[in-house]
Amino acid sequence: MPKKNEFKILLFIAAFVITFSLGLGAYYLNSRYNIEKPLLAQIDNLPSVEDSTIEKQDEIYMVTVTLGRVENVQEEYKQLDELIREKLGERPYQITINMENDIKLDQVYYEIQPIVYEALANNQYVWMKDEIGRIASQEQLDYKMFIDDNRVYLQFSDGDDFQYHVIERNSSEQDAV
Repeated sequence: MPKKNEFKILLFIAAFVITFSLGLGAYYLNSRYNIEKPLLAQIDNLPSVEDSTIEKQDEIYMVTVTLGRVENVQEEYKQLDELIREKLGERPYQITINMENDIKLDQVYYEIQPIVYEALANNQYVWMKDEIGRIASQEQLDYKMFIDDNRVYLQFSDGDDFQYHVIERNSSEQDAV
């Protein structure tokens, strides 16, 4: 009789493992083919997007996008955000705008960081725009700043080189851009 009980226990364990594996596989396939791939296809169809990737890390969808030259990074970011939110619903996500490094533009961004974070802390956006504009002018860069309830959007260009920075207003978190 003990052998019969052992067999039932082994059978139960095997059934549990198989069911769990099938459920996990179905979840992965659903996530990959009903959410991620269609979302990437929609993002890649946007005219300003050169490349995009999506990864899921700790239940957060990490969406990385490479943009070409745009006139208004705020409009492009909002379009991406709306598209992603529409597809993911309440699932958490983060958008990162990928860019190539440029020594001059990187240096200017490092130089303006104290200005940006002081302005964010004190809600001094006009002062920030003027200060960054002064530095951009000294460096002979084209510069635009946009702002909404959630973010500050900065874009710099120097000939064929350009950078976009999207900075959250309500936290110290910054989207890597």
